[in-house]
Order: sequence, then structure tokens, then C-alpha cells
Amino acid sequence: MIKLRLLLAFALCITSCKDLETQKVSSDVLVQEELKTIKMNEVEEYPSFAICDSLQDQDSRYQCFKAELALNFQRQLSNKTIIVETELNDTIWLYLSISELGDLKIERVEIPDTIALQLPELELWLKDSLDSLPKITPANKRSIPVKTAFKMPVLVKVD
Repeated sequence: MIKLRLLLAFALCITSCKDLETQKVSSDVLVQEELKTIKMNEVEEYPSFAICDSLQDQDSRYQCFKAELALNFQRQLSNKTIIVETELNDTIWLYLSISELGDLKIERVEIPDTIALQLPELELWLKDSLDSLPKITPANKRSIPVKTAFKMPVLVKVD
């Protein structure tokens, strides 16, 4: 009887140890699971200028960034002597990218024909105005600087 109990206890120990084994998970599986949780089209911190960094809310900081960028374009364009044949009141679209290092670049500009005919140098003026911008802090995702791109409207109104 004792032998039977010892044999039964031994069999229980052997079969129950299989349930205690830990399963090895490869790093590739962990990376794939982590990538599923990351939203690739969103950043945790938007690009910013130093003047906007004191704002606590991310959306406020981003609005400040866009306002400062628009103000820079406005300042630079107001220094130009613009002579037009007819009134202009239209919107151009700037497609901008900011590198991981904080370098701003105009990727593309959509200028309506009404503006392009009267202001052929407008795109050049906009690109030149980037030189006067203060240093940009790039966007961050998981505390890592990332490249971002966005589209910005610029209203051109000349009387």
C-alpha cells in the first residue's frame, strides 16, 4: 500500500510539473505585439517652438506652433513689395515636413492659378521665410523624435 501511495505521489509530481513550465516567448513575438498597440499616425508630443513649450496641454502647444509658423510667413511676406493687377483672395496649401532633428521643409505648395499668375515668386518667398524661424523641437513618439508631416492653409489677400 505504501508503495502504491509513493508511486501515485511520484506520478502526480511528474504530471503536475508540466503545468509549471514557463513558456519562452521570442523577442519577435513581443515586438509584433507591441507594434499592434502603437498608433503609427499619431504622435505623443507635437512639434513645438520654445515659446510654446510653457503650455501644458498638447493641443494648445500645437495650436501655438501653427500660429507662430503662420505669423512668420505673414511677417516675411509683408516685407515684400507686391503689385497685382486684380484683387487676390484665395488660399494656398503648404505641405510641410519636420525631420527628427527639427528641420522644417516645404515639400509641396498648391497655388491656385489666379495667385500663381500674379505672384510667380510666392513659392520662393515662402521657402526663403523658413530661414527666419526659431529652432523647432521635433515631434516625439515614446520619447523618441520622429518625422512629421502636415498640411497648412495660407490665406493670400491682396487689395
